[in-house]
Amino acid sequence: MFAEGLEQARRHAAKFGHLAVPHTDGQVTEGFDLGRWLANQRAEAASLTRQRAAQLQQLDPWWNPPWPVDWQRAWYRARAHVLAHGRVHGGDNLDALPHWFQRWLRHQITHYRQLQPRQQSLLAELGLTQGEVECFWAWPGRRRPAPDSLAVARAYAARHGHLAVSQPTVVDGFPLGRWLTHARLRQRAAGRPTRIGRELTALDPWWNPPWPIPWQQMWWTCRHRLSGLPHHLAWWPDAPNREYAIAWLSEQAARRPLLQPGQQDMVEELLALAGGVPQWQPRISDIAWQTLSPLLPPPTHTGGRPRSERQLLEAIIHIACTRQAWTRLPAALSPFEACRHRYLNWHSDGTLTRICQAVLPEQDTHWQQHLATYLRSPGMK
Repeated sequence: MFAEGLEQARRHAAKFGHLAVPHTDGQVTEGFDLGRWLANQRAEAASLTRQRAAQLQQLDPWWNPPWPVDWQRAWYRARAHVLAHGRVHGGDNLDALPHWFQRWLRHQITHYRQLQPRQQSLLAELGLTQGEVECFWAWPGRRRPAPDSLAVARAYAARHGHLAVSQPTVVDGFPLGRWLTHARLRQRAAGRPTRIGRELTALDPWWNPPWPIPWQQMWWTCRHRLSGLPHHLAWWPDAPNREYAIAWLSEQAARRPLLQPGQQDMVEELLALAGGVPQWQPRISDIAWQTLSPLLPPPTHTGGRPRSERQLLEAIIHIACTRQAWTRLPAALSPFEACRHRYLNWHSDGTLTRICQAVLPEQDTHWQQHLATYLRSPGMK
């Protein structure tokens, strides 16, 4: 039996140059399953005679490697490519290599430190030395392998609780936002969950929602504003404030029938945290109004229905605190056209500046600061 197997192994080595044969019933030649026979020899390698071990060693020095046979088989395939086209270089980001070869080499680079020294020596025969690995990591435009990218996504999800990341987001030099955008596009083009998509879904079920990513980001912002930001995080620059988050939640509650089922469930979760649908509340105290009313210019009569000066000022303060569009004014403060017109007039004649400089009770300083910041913001009209 051994003599027959050795003969089949000799023929295979003469044809392919190695004995890295997979253990499968599909490789049957002349009624002999060489893959299973070699697997049995590897399993019994410790009990083989020196003569038999030397015969197999002569056909292929790596017939029984201390690492998976699949790795050795891939290495032989890579060596055949190198013999035909030349050694690989990490400094060129593995450009111009076949896709299968690039994926395999990137996997070896990612796990280079975990490889055995003899595996590293075999990679050096292909050209992938320790120096070339370092050149690859130093390449400015390199593409990270999937396991490396997933590790960044996993760390981000563990820290922030989600993957609602916009495209410009960069984490430790890695373009996480752009990578997630490409992953979303690939999954939507495939029409089914991809392998990477399944990994990302385990990290965040809504990493690829059927609604816009900005909506998902605003949902998380509102959630953090209601329940508190985790202690290990800090608000990013220009993050929507609590006033804006509450106004956004009120708007989503109003248009809930138009949202998708998943969005409706998420809005319900926020409403439970908020204790119900947030209602607009006046911001100007009665004491502050006694100070502010003399600062307002006399109302002009244009023939239209007269508006309460306090209502108009409340509308302006609401927009300054929430940074929403004028068209999103609550029903209690509308119509927005009259409020915006009065804002422009009071802004140009300095009335709003005098309001920001007035000495008001402590409870009114919050909206007063928001109004002052709003007036200094470019394009806030």
